[in-house]
Amino acid sequence: MLWLTIAVAAAHTLVGFGGHAINLLIRDWASSLVYVLAALIVALRAARVRESRGPWIVMAVGVSLYGLGNLLWALWLEHVPSPPIPSVCDGLWLALYPASYVGLVWLARTGHRRVPAGVWLDGIVAGLGIGAVCAAIVFRPVLHTASGGGLAVATNLAYPVGDLLLAALVMGVFALRGWRPDRRWALLGAGFLVLCIADSIYLLKVASGAFDSSSVANLFYMSGVGLLAVAAWQRPAPVERPNLHGWSMLLVPGAFITTAIVLLAFDHAHPLTPLARALALMTLAAGFLRAGLSFRDLRTLTTAQREALTDDLTSLANRRQLVRRLEQAVIVAHDTRSAAALLVIDLDHFKEINDTLGHPAGDELLRQIGPRLLAVLRDGDTLARLGGDEFAIVLGAPSDRLAALKVADNVRGALTEAFNVADVRLMITASIGIALLPEHGDSADELLRMADVAMYEAKHAHTGRELYSARRDNHSLERLTLIGDLEHALAADAIAVHFQPLAEAATGAIVGVEALVRWHHPVAGAIAPDDFVTLAEHAGLGRALTTRVLGLALDQCRDWQAAGHALDVSVNVTVADLLDSDFPDDVTAALEARGVSPHALIIEITERSIFSDPIRITAVLDDLRARGIRLALDDFGTGYSSLTHLRTLPVSEVKIDRSFVAKMTTDRADAAIVATTIELAHALDMTVVGEGVENDETWQLLADAGCDFIQGYALASPLPAASLTALLERSALLPTA
Repeated sequence: MLWLTIAVAAAHTLVGFGGHAINLLIRDWASSLVYVLAALIVALRAARVRESRGPWIVMAVGVSLYGLGNLLWALWLEHVPSPPIPSVCDGLWLALYPASYVGLVWLARTGHRRVPAGVWLDGIVAGLGIGAVCAAIVFRPVLHTASGGGLAVATNLAYPVGDLLLAALVMGVFALRGWRPDRRWALLGAGFLVLCIADSIYLLKVASGAFDSSSVANLFYMSGVGLLAVAAWQRPAPVERPNLHGWSMLLVPGAFITTAIVLLAFDHAHPLTPLARALALMTLAAGFLRAGLSFRDLRTLTTAQREALTDDLTSLANRRQLVRRLEQAVIVAHDTRSAAALLVIDLDHFKEINDTLGHPAGDELLRQIGPRLLAVLRDGDTLARLGGDEFAIVLGAPSDRLAALKVADNVRGALTEAFNVADVRLMITASIGIALLPEHGDSADELLRMADVAMYEAKHAHTGRELYSARRDNHSLERLTLIGDLEHALAADAIAVHFQPLAEAATGAIVGVEALVRWHHPVAGAIAPDDFVTLAEHAGLGRALTTRVLGLALDQCRDWQAAGHALDVSVNVTVADLLDSDFPDDVTAALEARGVSPHALIIEITERSIFSDPIRITAVLDDLRARGIRLALDDFGTGYSSLTHLRTLPVSEVKIDRSFVAKMTTDRADAAIVATTIELAHALDMTVVGEGVENDETWQLLADAGCDFIQGYALASPLPAASLTALLERSALLPTA
């Protein structure tokens, strides 16, 4: 109905059918019908849709008052000789502008908590520019031919001024949305633009001495209000952040500055009205202010981008810039079928420098590293700090294996000269990992990972630099898959335990067992414990694995004790267990839950595990011993300071490593080492276990040397609990409970 009425009015305007009577009918009643329908459409939208309901209620009120003004005019004032200006109808018509302004501001602020200053300046520049043009084209003839009092002139000018304010506001919203308005805002802008055209046409008629609106102006009035009604029902598009930093940010101020300059130039030949001249000057001022703000934003953006790619401490490239440079090198290598190379550098023992001299000294050392390395790099090489004490180099051309190795050697050589930090001369070394494309990887991410793996290999092997080797990569996809499978196996209780018996060397009586973890992978089959235990430790699953093994071992210990087999049970633990101060509480809770005496449990540790944090681990061991849990030093003789550990660690049992025991019958030196170790342990009130006993001859030598217990295939291999129980039942030397 709304657009059908407007279509009829358009046809009448174009064709001119029906004469003056039809013209009055359309002007008075068809237009009133359009305004009433538009008000109902907007009000219906506000009632039915919760989103942005408030702004549309205000807009519906404005359109309703506008339509009411038209009805009063048609019913009353039109028939009054010389109707007053301003009249009641003017008040109702003009009510559309404050209502629309409030509604638009309310609608524009939806989803925008803070509107950038540049956005509002764009709107102000656009509004002032439009105002200057309209003042020059429309206001001038109106003011020159104005009749009546000042209030009448002000009333007539209030319409286009209101239109200009709304146009300026819509322009500001367009800027707020990054000059990408959605359909709703486009229709609102079009509606107010059409109303502005209608008011301008009417004012030009007033300037010519006529006070009746033409059919053209009337059509524009109806179309403008109709567009507002259609806009109310458009679905809002997501708000896009305005782009205030591109070259397009200068389009709006540039266009309207140019317009203002043209108007002021025109003013020299054909003087403008004071209002038009003032608006043009204000447009210039606001435009130049916006341009200045734009250049400031651009400078700020440039600085921010530079800082975003620079390491704060060393002023070198940061990880983000390194990744960009590496990705570019990879693209070039693919396009030209050439090589790319990445070096990852990690300083050795940097933590000790921080702990000894303090973090400020460590930071000062890192600041001195950059210039030292840059001095030995080639043109085209990129040095970056990845974080902490880790640096990286993306090689320019050439970037093959020989070039990478040479740069690595140059870097190591640059670090040989002492650094002066906090009045201390520091000698440092570094471990360097090298990854090459296409030899090792095919992408930037792969090169980063593989260079990191190679760096850790260089650090572990103390070689200084290493090329990536897939054979030594413990972080391959297969390993990652295996970690996931291990985690699932732990959650599903798929980890099992076998038990290897421990017997008195002199009598052969079985007095204890060692719990040994087993994992039968559903696809890969049986996996060696050394492989998946190490994997569990690296993946942070060491504690969970120990909890599983300890629980199974204590469950079986309880069952054997109930059956009359008084056996001790030994459990191996990981470094993660010994570093956890809660570990003794967990062990005690496991013992109490099963009613097993703490003295029946032996916790086995290795010398190497103590190296991680001797003070912290010794405290945990002291706590375990204070609770009545016995401790055994496993693989004795393979560490670097075994005698020291025997003297300081709270252990009650020493297990001599199989590498010495196995060669006792063929190597007199090993036999002497075993005999001496047994004598030393006894002198310290410790019992001794000989591991890896493969035959009766070795067993006899251990017994003759005074070894307390033996363990190995000569007695029995690791067995499932049921098989070991059967062995115990068959044995004639069973201890009694």
